[in-house]
Amino acid sequence: MNRIIISNNQFDLNNIEYNYKEDLISKLNLKVIKNTKLELIIDKEIKLDINIELLDDVKLDFVIIKKAKTKILTKYKLNENSILNITEISDSDIINERNIINLNGKNSKINFILKTVCKNNEKYDIVINHNNIKTESNVVTNGVNISGNLYFTVTSYVPKGIKKCIVNQQNRIINLTDNECLIRPNLLIDEVDVIANHSALIGSFKDEELFYMQRLGIDIATANKLLIEGFIKSKINKNLANYLKKYWR
Repeated sequence: MNRIIISNNQFDLNNIEYNYKEDLISKLNLKVIKNTKLELIIDKEIKLDINIELLDDVKLDFVIIKKAKTKILTKYKLNENSILNITEISDSDIINERNIINLNGKNSKINFILKTVCKNNEKYDIVINHNNIKTESNVVTNGVNISGNLYFTVTSYVPKGIKKCIVNQQNRIINLTDNECLIRPNLLIDEVDVIANHSALIGSFKDEELFYMQRLGIDIATANKLLIEGFIKSKINKNLANYLKKYWR
């Protein structure tokens, strides 16, 4: 596993060319030249710009762990037949994040899964540009708001003439407070030969779920913790979910 730890500027990389400059806004440039896996751990307060390019026929499994106040702009460039799988885990008081994903090559594909437990103020903006035919994007944003404000904006663009694309969004916030949470799911599609779906749901856990667990003798606080665990663990590796296990243990 390739790994970058921002707190101590540790870079253990194979199959990835990189350049890193630390400044008021730090800059990290990565070029992925062969199939590989990468873990990025951000555990100090930082403003960071990241540029990542995948060459033709390259697959990257990318895990991002955020444990500190972060303001981050990440730009991805996918070339022909490249595949990017992103799993992002957020456990920080304040996050302001923007992702711009350019599917430039034919048959390029992005799978993006975000899991967060929000305690203060978190904003996520994800933009996917389908710039070539037969490109595919699958975005899942899941957040549990326990004491803050949580905002998801997900925008997928498909221009006219960019045919046979697949565009999927699944966005959900479990809001356990009376605070404001917001999802903006945008499908901006100017081509008919496209498969596109999106969902956006904000609310607490279902009454019937809580009622069923209470009938089993589980108190409401424990029931909420069990439901948070199931929600966070869905669709991701168990070891990654453990970064957030303190919220249900």
